[in-house]
Amino acid sequence: MSERYPNYFYAGIALLFVLIGFVVNVSSIPLFDVDEGAFSEATREMLASNIWSATYLDGEPRYDKPILTYWIQAIMVKLFGLNELGLRLHSVCAAILWMLASAIFCRQYVNDKSAWFFVCIFSSTLWITLIGRAATADALLNLFIALSFFDIYRFTKQQQKKYALRAWLWMSLGVLTKGPVAAAIPVIASLIWLISLNRSSIWLAALKMPLGWMIFLSVITPWLFMVWQEQGSGFFYGFLVEHNLNRFATAKEGHGGAWYYYLIILPLIILPYSGLLIPLFGTIKLLWKRPFERLLLIWFFLVLFLVSIAQTKLPHYILYGVTPLIILFAKHRFLLASSNWQVLAPLAFCAIQITLVVIAPNLAAQQNNLYQQEMLANADQVFSKTYLYASVALTIAVLCIFLTHRPGWQKLLGCGILQTLFCYIFLLPSLADIQQTPIKQAALYSKNIQAPFVAYKMHMPSFSLYREAITARRAPALGDYVYTRADRMQSLQALFPTTELNIIYQSGGIRIVQIPHQEP
Repeated sequence: MSERYPNYFYAGIALLFVLIGFVVNVSSIPLFDVDEGAFSEATREMLASNIWSATYLDGEPRYDKPILTYWIQAIMVKLFGLNELGLRLHSVCAAILWMLASAIFCRQYVNDKSAWFFVCIFSSTLWITLIGRAATADALLNLFIALSFFDIYRFTKQQQKKYALRAWLWMSLGVLTKGPVAAAIPVIASLIWLISLNRSSIWLAALKMPLGWMIFLSVITPWLFMVWQEQGSGFFYGFLVEHNLNRFATAKEGHGGAWYYYLIILPLIILPYSGLLIPLFGTIKLLWKRPFERLLLIWFFLVLFLVSIAQTKLPHYILYGVTPLIILFAKHRFLLASSNWQVLAPLAFCAIQITLVVIAPNLAAQQNNLYQQEMLANADQVFSKTYLYASVALTIAVLCIFLTHRPGWQKLLGCGILQTLFCYIFLLPSLADIQQTPIKQAALYSKNIQAPFVAYKMHMPSFSLYREAITARRAPALGDYVYTRADRMQSLQALFPTTELNIIYQSGGIRIVQIPHQEP
């Protein structure tokens, strides 16, 4: 892609990247547990109960997140139906708005060409496209974090109150999406940045705006009152303590890791652009001298620091700081994308795909857990010769791209669009076929059974979503239908030692078991 073409050419290329990154196959891949299933089932129960002030999951209070994502997801379901498209469309829209806001910012403070290239990089970065089509809160949160930073920068440049007030609005909406992190990151990063420029008075002026506080409180307070009325103090303890303070202080649900966890995971998150990190970090001293670049660096490194010292670690947390990286990639593309060794990152992705085909026949046999054995039993059929041919074709195409005499950033964009196509035509559907399809099929099989269902020692809430009914989380009793895993069957049978359990569905390690009404 040359820089000599007119804007409509860049617009067409950018649109192609966006469609592949956020639209292709978005409605045909089953929801993934736990996150997509939990958000979607909580929204379904909100619509079924008509309780819009608080969320419930399988009939129990859900304290994980504030309310805004559920409201928007519910509106999309009302418009497009209770299906994968309706449940994911809020993230697709949020990701595209996040991209557009960033591109407008790039056009305003960098140049038109960098804005177009930002769109292409953004729409072909692995983890951004994943959360941009996931039925979760992350795309919406990242939209509000980015909008906050952009208007903070505009305020410092133009000294117009409207930009500060807009930043207050975006932060308050971010808090309503996922909590204090949405305000903490922009507030702390902007303070560090302005102190480094000896302009902290600007930050204090924005902080002291009474109208800003009124905006913040008017957005947050009505819902806080409603959730208090519905769930009392339970939400405040469950959300603020369990899902914020405790996530920072302790590793929740086994999601721990060493302090260098994100240094390892970041190159995977931003595939195929991982090779740009080393030259970027090598130019930090130069970039730090420029106020625009300094803010972007502080934004990224603050996020990296905070998520690294937090005890609970999940890959998507680092995305809060990826927007500034992509802006830097787009602006300094000629400087950063100049080495042939940068092909190693997209080639590593290709190698992983070929490896999946090679090891697929032995995956099930290598597992000690019965559920994992059955789930992976058809891995060789999923990662088949067709998958191998596609992986080899991808590898050859990547190599051919890098053998051309195009600039390095053009080569990486070519790899990006090929990787994204492969992800959503081959990789993600294959992973869903192994893990999620058995759950969806079990739910659809059970949909017309008019009897109590209980989830036994498992938490995959997409089952309730696809069955369109609550699955109780309690001890099984006589007469129940039990939704469980193959490796839980022995302990389930031990609860009813004199009763023969009737397995009415089994596939991919999933079991639907009928417990007779009476023991013999």
